[in-house]
Amino acid sequence: MTNILWKVPQYYSQVDSTTSHGQRMCRSSTNAMAIKFFRPDALKGSNADDTYLKSVLKYGDTTEPMPHEKAALEYGVRLRSFTNGTFKDLLEALKLGPVGVGFLHHGPVSAPRGGGHWVLLIGATATHGIFNDPFGELDVVNGGYIRIGSGGKEVRYSWKNFLPRWASASIGPGFYTTYERS
Repeated sequence: MTNILWKVPQYYSQVDSTTSHGQRMCRSSTNAMAIKFFRPDALKGSNADDTYLKSVLKYGDTTEPMPHEKAALEYGVRLRSFTNGTFKDLLEALKLGPVGVGFLHHGPVSAPRGGGHWVLLIGATATHGIFNDPFGELDVVNGGYIRIGSGGKEVRYSWKNFLPRWASASIGPGFYTTYERS
């Protein structure tokens, strides 16, 4: 595996949201970082993930893929959501740019659970994924967060402990999102 690291200039923390959706807008913050990467002139300001969220909410809920597909087009980015990913798919997609990744963040790695969380995969080494995690820094072994609201920019999660949370026995193949300029 070749080492990959995309320099994503904007990091959005979901916990600084001025909306009432901060605790549940990880997918919006993740997609906003990707939009800013592919369209640097889009989404102005340090809390522009809130601006993006307002676009998403015009079409539906922040937890659903279709509203994101429509909202991203407003900013000149086409996104595609997948629910059948393999590790090979992630690495292939990452060659073209950052990739949104949904995974289970509660419970130990041996039995992950929860409603899910989204992060932006920005790089990879043979042993680790490099992510922008909009909630902070995950305890990838035990679940839950070591740091909330900080520590999530270019955080490294070992593949050994991340992949069972992404493509687990409880959810099946992994959830991911790809992006391209439209």
